[in-house]
Amino acid sequence: MARNLKHQVVVISGAGSGFGLAAARRFAAAGAKVVLGGRNMAALQKIEEEIRNRGGEIAAVATDVAERDQVERLAALAIDKYGRIDTWVNNAGVSLYSTFEKVSEAEIHRIFQVNFMGQVHGMWAAVPRMRKNGGGVIINVASVVGKRALPLQNFYSASKFAIVGLSEALRTELAIQKANIKICVVCPPSVNTPFYDNAGTKEGFCPRPLPIVAEPETLARAIVSCARRPRREMWVTLTAKAFVGLSILFPSMVDLFVRLIGFRAELTREPKAANAPSNLFAPTPDTREKADWTAWANRESAP
Repeated sequence: MARNLKHQVVVISGAGSGFGLAAARRFAAAGAKVVLGGRNMAALQKIEEEIRNRGGEIAAVATDVAERDQVERLAALAIDKYGRIDTWVNNAGVSLYSTFEKVSEAEIHRIFQVNFMGQVHGMWAAVPRMRKNGGGVIINVASVVGKRALPLQNFYSASKFAIVGLSEALRTELAIQKANIKICVVCPPSVNTPFYDNAGTKEGFCPRPLPIVAEPETLARAIVSCARRPRREMWVTLTAKAFVGLSILFPSMVDLFVRLIGFRAELTREPKAANAPSNLFAPTPDTREKADWTAWANRESAP
């Protein structure tokens, strides 16, 4: 039976931009009470005002998911404000485009602290509260590169593989315990968000998505769909399904394809220095929901 969004309290991390922001808007439009976390409080205040002006119910708090106490504070806000948590969306993530040998230990730690431990912190916060309330749904945002890794996205891919694996283990544990808590994994392809402009790089150029690029609203619909009807794993769009499916069935063929497209397919011709602003260690001011990539991973207009 579908879960009615009008009776849900939904917590979303990484809600200040991209498809986390799109999902917040979509949940609020469906009548859910939304509780948002993100590092950029100005962006959260903006979406708070927007949703309240439309008659929605919302609360938000600055949250760096790498810090467990801040994630616990996000969960406590939901309980204090609305009394429960029905759906928890682990969405926050960061990336660094670089060949393996150039990535520092501190950068690896940060990628895993946000992408992996950030979701662990979310699950640690959500599971006991959901268990006490009789159940709920946890939606972990992974990636197609968490099913098939890509060069230059080495440690980002590894962190997403880790989330897929942990989600499988926790799903089984909760089933054995007969807990009414569902674990969903959403695996998006490239999405038209500021993710690529905000990512760090050590290759001298701004990162770019690989085609075919989906729109944030497509991912938001997938996340909301899982909140209504939980699914084990969701590969969003035909592109994602084809990429993951071919990687499972014909791994050598996909290896060859990835080698042929090379590093340049993941980089624009726009120069970007290694010390240029990125969201790896601190938030950036780019809080757009939608960026300016076409479906074929070109800029809609010249930078």
